[in-house]
Amino acid sequence: MTRRPVAAAVAALLFAAARAAAVPAPGDAAETVLALEAERVRAMTAGDLAALERIFADDALYTHSTGVSETRTEFIGQIRSGARKYGALTLSDLKARPAGTAIVVTGRMHGSVEVEGKTIPLALVYTAVYAGRGGRWRLAAYESTRLPETPKKEESVPHHATGSFDVKVTPLRFDDGAAPESLGRFSLEKRYHGPLDATAKGQMLTAGTKVEGSAVYVAVEVVEGTLDGRTGTFALHHTGMMTRGTPALSIAIVPDSGTGDLAGISGSMSIRIEKGGAHFYDLEYAIPR
Repeated sequence: MTRRPVAAAVAALLFAAARAAAVPAPGDAAETVLALEAERVRAMTAGDLAALERIFADDALYTHSTGVSETRTEFIGQIRSGARKYGALTLSDLKARPAGTAIVVTGRMHGSVEVEGKTIPLALVYTAVYAGRGGRWRLAAYESTRLPETPKKEESVPHHATGSFDVKVTPLRFDDGAAPESLGRFSLEKRYHGPLDATAKGQMLTAGTKVEGSAVYVAVEVVEGTLDGRTGTFALHHTGMMTRGTPALSIAIVPDSGTGDLAGISGSMSIRIEKGGAHFYDLEYAIPR
């Protein structure tokens, strides 16, 4: 073998060794590739074409969540022309793992992109494949899928229902039979008429004072029937206070107490007692569509 072929062979071996050393083994390259992935996203947002040209492999294929695939030249060209402008992009759940001689990156991306003057929100799960090209890691393939939209909470629609009701109050004994005379315990049975076509059962506790016109009561009742055609149940919580003849009453629907068609109901009730003892209710409530 002449000196020139030997020198050429040695040079070729040295070049191959240097190239292998420039691209770390896949098992040791995860951090390097993750940093490169973060730089890619920064470059997309900043419109840094030089960085993108350095990161993308010549034969890279970029597949959007719409299913449209672009070559390196096409993808970078869209940013260069201004036809595509990326807003702030946030990455999460990033992971990198070796796959043969490549590094596969998976993660999520949230942000926005402006295409032809229209801003499109991005919520994606994606896979990016980095391979050794030209002595360094470069993006060889990318593919994303849109994340399913988070269901929006149903809007609650306000309603008003008014009608009459009948009530039966029955004294009850305390369990130990030794309660103070100022305390009272009663069972409640009600029949609602009108938009609220229902029955109710509950209990009430009262406390009187030595001052005439001052007292308090609390009560809970469970209402079962139909409300504006919706069938189900819900609970009401009462707090009534009388201060020297001045009344204050609060009746609220217990949160998350609605069942059946009345699931999700919220609101409050007021009552009035007219001359002659007739009872009426006014129910302000909201319920998801």
